[in-house]
Amino acid sequence: MDYLKSLENNVEEICNECSHKSSERCNFRKCNIGFADYVIKNIKDNQTYSIDDGENLIPKDDFKYYDEKVIAKGIANICRLCKECNENHNENCVIALTRRTLEYTQLKDKIAYPGNIILYLMNVSKQRAELAELIKQEYMRIG
Repeated sequence: MDYLKSLENNVEEICNECSHKSSERCNFRKCNIGFADYVIKNIKDNQTYSIDDGENLIPKDDFKYYDEKVIAKGIANICRLCKECNENHNENCVIALTRRTLEYTQLKDKIAYPGNIILYLMNVSKQRAELAELIKQEYMRIG
């Protein structure tokens, strides 16, 4: 399965439902989904694998509503991408940055990704057990 394409479709679905799309309020620097889209395009077009100080580029003041099921689907795709990656794990890795920006739409605190889906889901469940369950279900479905 092409997890990157699936992730791209998830982000597009979220973006298409946003009331800010195609307006002057639409700004990828202030929107978690816009930032995720920007990072995904860099993965595909520029084959960029890491963004220096990328964590600081993630919008922290985006308080729009995002459907948690679609976010969970996106995170599950990211976890599958991460599993397939043969690079050394790095917090500025574009895959980690995309996961983190989607997490910020649903969670208030940064989640550690220890490189293992089970441990990651345990970390997510400490903040939102229902989101962890949705990610798990989606991860199993797409696997």
